[in-house]
Amino acid sequence: MSASVAFPDTTSPFGTYPAEGTVRAAWRLADRHDLSKALRKRIRSLVSRFFKGPYDTEVDGLRFRIYPAQNYDDRKILAKGRLPENAEHQLLDTLIREGCVFVDVGANVGTYSLFAANRGANVLAIEANPETADKLAFNAEANGLANIELVRTAVGEKSGTLSLWHEPSNCGFATLVEDLTTGEWAGDWTARPVGVRPLLEVIDQEGLERIDIMKLDVEGFEDRALLPFLEQAPRSIWPATLLLETNCRPHWIKDCLPALKSAGYHITGETKDNMVFQLKNGHL
Repeated sequence: MSASVAFPDTTSPFGTYPAEGTVRAAWRLADRHDLSKALRKRIRSLVSRFFKGPYDTEVDGLRFRIYPAQNYDDRKILAKGRLPENAEHQLLDTLIREGCVFVDVGANVGTYSLFAANRGANVLAIEANPETADKLAFNAEANGLANIELVRTAVGEKSGTLSLWHEPSNCGFATLVEDLTTGEWAGDWTARPVGVRPLLEVIDQEGLERIDIMKLDVEGFEDRALLPFLEQAPRSIWPATLLLETNCRPHWIKDCLPALKSAGYHITGETKDNMVFQLKNGHL
């Protein structure tokens, strides 16, 4: 069991916090889906008290410093011994090639950004939560991946400031949609102000001339991040391939799916939580 830390430890060298067998066994138990949801939640609460993290571990050839009590993706890495969203990674794997441009909107701790960068892509990672962005930056450095550019901002319709809601058991599920903090996802949510910029502004500032693959996962704010971009950006900069999280679709103000169809995208893959779209006559 590692000593708990109040804030991300981004200074100690990777390997300082080994994830030992007891730690892995505890989080595997907390992730057992043959147990009822209520029982799994109680077990996770208990495991979180004693095995908070951080832990340093390697999965799929990538190094991560993880905080399983604070992040769903980190818990999955420990429990499964692989990257989360395995099906989504497989859908993208054959599309990622050396030198391609990968934009990761809502990058979390970097499971997609590191995956793409390790395969030779030039990655722009966009993350609004400051502590989560710190963790991503540490993970990128731990892997020696200099081909990840991190931009610390939320993306939306216009520049300004909005409340980012976050819940201590899953910092990767931070959202700009207050309605999402009730009902199914009710919890101990708190808000903090974050800067918001239009996605096109971020892309232009980074000097990107094309986007081969974009992953967009911003917890119910996908429509307000994506649709203004498609309206404002020249078609030449539209992503050739788009991985879009759809499990918060009921919280969209405008439905992205018919808009993408009208723009010339077609669905080439689908999982429980995400869809992959390909742009007709795209450049990838």
